[in-house]
Amino acid sequence: FCRVPLSHLISLILLFHSEATGSPLQEKPYKMQTFRIWDVNQKVFYLSNNQLVAGYLQAANAKLEEKIYVVLTESPGGMFLGIHEGKLWLACVKSGEKNTLQLEEVNITDVGRNKEEAKRFAFIRSQNGSITSFESAAYPGWFLCTESEGDGPVNLTNKPGDTTKITQFYFHADQ
Repeated sequence: FCRVPLSHLISLILLFHSEATGSPLQEKPYKMQTFRIWDVNQKVFYLSNNQLVAGYLQAANAKLEEKIYVVLTESPGGMFLGIHEGKLWLACVKSGEKNTLQLEEVNITDVGRNKEEAKRFAFIRSQNGSITSFESAAYPGWFLCTESEGDGPVNLTNKPGDTTKITQFYFHADQ
């Protein structure tokens, strides 16, 4: 006979109820997780002049590496990506004919409640073995990328096969 704590049973019942009725519980908490990210050329993300950059950090500079804060969205594979302890969030914005990446200081819990607003902050994660790519939910076909040569801004590209852009990343939970 297995003994299960009452609080655990109540959680399971509430979860089952919310899934069975199709309506989430009133206040669905957004759980934030921390990850490390680096591109396949071993460049990590860091902030430089309020811009997210990917580059090689060594020795004393290694502490500048930004952890990625993740909040899952309701879409399968969907997630919000933030930095700076979850204070700045990656947003996809239209700039002329191009889509670009910018950092915005928002409360992601509030943003997540407005589906249309949330779309520009959402990325769809695709994984192939240990390699991950992130596609913009607002602009399908546009992927998070870094420059293949040297340090450069983290941005978006709609040409994932372009050899000057890297759209493949290692993405692992921070221990």
